[in-house]
Amino acid sequence: MELSKLLKEKIEKQISSWDAEIEAAESKAKARHAEAESDAAEAELETELWGRVKDLREKASQGRKYLAELADAGEDKAGEMKAKIASFFD
Repeated sequence: MELSKLLKEKIEKQISSWDAEIEAAESKAKARHAEAESDAAEAELETELWGRVKDLREKASQGRKYLAELADAGEDKAGEMKAKIASFFD
C-alpha cells in the first residue's frame, strides 16, 4: 500500500477517535455545567473539561491540515511528511 494512503488512513482514524473524545468531553462538560453549583472544585473541573475539548479540537484541526497536505503532496512527498506527521500522534 502507498505510504501516503497509509498515513492518510492513520490520521483519519486518529481524528475520528478525537472527534469521539470531543463529543464525550463536551457532553460531560455540559452535564457538569447543568449541575454545577458555585463550588470552586466544580468550576475547576468544568474548566479542565473545556480545556480538554479545546486541545482535542486543535489536534483534530491539525490532522485535517496534514490530510490536505498529503492530498496535495502526493506519494513522492509522503516520505518527507512522515516525520512531521509522526509528532501528530504524540
